[in-house]
Amino acid sequence: MSLLIKHAAIADVLENEIKTGDIYIKDGRFEKIAEHIDAGEIEEKEHLTVINGEGLTALPGLIDAHTHVELSMLSSASFAEALIQNGTTAAVLDPHDAVNVLGHKGAKYLMEEMKETELTPVWMASPCVPSAPGYEDCYGQVMLSDVKVMVEEYGMYGIAEAMDYNRVIAKEASLKEILDYGKEKGLKIDGHAPGVLGADLDTYIAAGVSSDHESVTVEEMLEKFRKGMYVIIRRGSLKEPASAKEFLDKAGDSDHILLSTDGCITAKDMAEHGHMNYALAQIVKEGVEPLQAIKLATVYPAAAYGLKDRGVIAEGYRADMILVKNLTDFKVQDVIINGEIAKASYPRMDYPKEVIHSIKRDDLKEGELTIPLPEGCIDGEVKVNIVKIVDGTLETIHEERKLPVKNGALILEDDLMYCAVVDRYRKDGSIGIGIISQAGALQGAFAGSVGQDTQNLIAFGTSLSDMTLAFNQVIVKQGGLSYVRDGEEKQFVGLPVLGILSQKPMDVFVKETDRLLADLWEHGCILKNPILTMSLQISLAVIPEMAITNRGLLDIINNRFIPVCELV
Repeated sequence: MSLLIKHAAIADVLENEIKTGDIYIKDGRFEKIAEHIDAGEIEEKEHLTVINGEGLTALPGLIDAHTHVELSMLSSASFAEALIQNGTTAAVLDPHDAVNVLGHKGAKYLMEEMKETELTPVWMASPCVPSAPGYEDCYGQVMLSDVKVMVEEYGMYGIAEAMDYNRVIAKEASLKEILDYGKEKGLKIDGHAPGVLGADLDTYIAAGVSSDHESVTVEEMLEKFRKGMYVIIRRGSLKEPASAKEFLDKAGDSDHILLSTDGCITAKDMAEHGHMNYALAQIVKEGVEPLQAIKLATVYPAAAYGLKDRGVIAEGYRADMILVKNLTDFKVQDVIINGEIAKASYPRMDYPKEVIHSIKRDDLKEGELTIPLPEGCIDGEVKVNIVKIVDGTLETIHEERKLPVKNGALILEDDLMYCAVVDRYRKDGSIGIGIISQAGALQGAFAGSVGQDTQNLIAFGTSLSDMTLAFNQVIVKQGGLSYVRDGEEKQFVGLPVLGILSQKPMDVFVKETDRLLADLWEHGCILKNPILTMSLQISLAVIPEMAITNRGLLDIINNRFIPVCELV
């Protein structure tokens, strides 16, 4: 099969210009690019498809410089369909959620289903599982032997984000062993170091880490960039604090600046706005020149992650390209992968029992969820340490309030909710509980099996009894999102693959989550996206300031657990 695209504007990321012309593709490669190509002069015309590119712009296939399949809550095939229809043809993938659930075997299952798709994955071996050992529990801690399996047996390209930056800086033995292995093998090692600067950053870089996607200020981005790191700009469904325009104006054009979603983009936003094309649209809206933005999502990540024949529309390169309607919202008209029009769907894998029965926790009993009070406190007042949600971000704030205690029970104010995280990997898994604010006062309880990064069970609500029932619905159904109100389950979205993923097509999954979200909003939740907050924010032990894990209420700034309630 061969393709001829006529009269398209072509984004030339090597010459840094947009020109008009024709593109001839043969045997999966860009055969000829010229101002005019006569279809009559092409051999094998019976297998030629001509596409009218007038009014469209041809871009290299987009590349996500750092993401996670699992954050979409879609299986590999569903995820690939969602990305490809939005013009993303390759992605650098960290499977750490799957590894949290089932060790390196979890990553292998993601890889196997991905093989049946047209998305080009660059798999990176997850080194920090759990993300904060000693503060949370998962299937089991990743050691050097696990990383070796992922790299040497599974063929992963490098080592994924070293997100426990405190362990890296402290040169903790087990993580140092992994990073030393990566350096000795010449592997690319990705980073995750919010707020790490100065001497600590020097130590972090010296450990072999070469990139970061977690900067919260332009000044932080610039320091990391000037010290030789790849700075990855993140855009998706979150509010990001640092301006891409300001950073690029100060840093200049560089192949050490990349663009990614980090998986922080919901299936709904992908369905409505796009994927990497949405990330491009966001930074262009911030004022970044379109061609410069395109390079951050094509030629630069291709060079950084070993995709030597991608990221460029030029003769001899693999023909991964897209046609977009404009350079404002980058809506995709056509996607071409390896010289052919991309498929719309891919086969699903039939998973074994260990994948679809991954939740080991026994049902919770009524009364297991309780807020611990200081000894002897029956009536009076206590100081309460609260996790304040900064909606639409990954940030949490340590808030303190004085609340009354009556008859041995804490009395919540109207804007507070209970929140609990339960270890899903053991029959008698431990429970951490706390209080959250700035999320509304949801009637009943919302639970899921998607608490980052461990994928433990997590729930919040105003009723501890409904929280117990919601947890048990997720346990008995082996993964999903459950909303319970007045002792009755009102909504359920199944996530059967590893207890965290759906194999349904994106549009079907979005309809299911839309019904769930509408019910949550109608009954008191004020969060922009309660699913995203529950999954990605509350239990995340590596983003300051606070988290609730299965081991308790964690003060991330000071690396210590603190009581929910203290004597005044």
